[in-house]
Amino acid sequence: MHSFFRYLRDHDGVAGSSVARELGVSWHRERRLIELGVLDRPAHRVLRSTTFPETWKQRCRLATMGPGNGVISHAAAIRLHDLEGCDDDDRVHLLCRKGSWPGAPGDIVTHFTRGLSEDDVVEIDGIPVLSVPSTLALLRAHASESATARALISALRKGWSVTEIQRVAQRWQSRGRPGPSFVIQALDRAQREVSASGVNRSKHLVSS
Repeated sequence: MHSFFRYLRDHDGVAGSSVARELGVSWHRERRLIELGVLDRPAHRVLRSTTFPETWKQRCRLATMGPGNGVISHAAAIRLHDLEGCDDDDRVHLLCRKGSWPGAPGDIVTHFTRGLSEDDVVEIDGIPVLSVPSTLALLRAHASESATARALISALRKGWSVTEIQRVAQRWQSRGRPGPSFVIQALDRAQREVSASGVNRSKHLVSS
């Protein structure tokens, strides 16, 4: 039991029933803890400690634990990657493969795609999250131009290369999808201006 509650402490107060079994909590003990109000069950085979504060990060973790193998995306991914631009956006965005039925608990903005690959997903504290380049490529559809530009600048300052961001954006580019084109055009414009004047690319992104 101590191992299970340590796990909850380190994972925003939530765990899957399979983890509970691995850490010695039987189904009967789980049910008893729920009856006592120590745990609740926000989704099928998902447990949450009632003593742990309900946080935005907990909502993100819970969203990925439902059916559908979704990953945190868009503005929520920007925040988890600790990039600028979406600090005031409390929505939880979940990206799932088309044909899945996520059924995630809580207020979730769900998106579907056929383009998601394993290379697009990273883990942050055990939460599956869309990678920085893929997040930037898709962000504009659900965030303002200024927020997307700030996130892009922040990624560049953290060491992400223009080449990598452009390559991933080109892969996501398709008719009617504004995000990749916005990122590609912003980077192309910045590179042209840097070549012409030698001024830092981030300053040009801000002023454009």
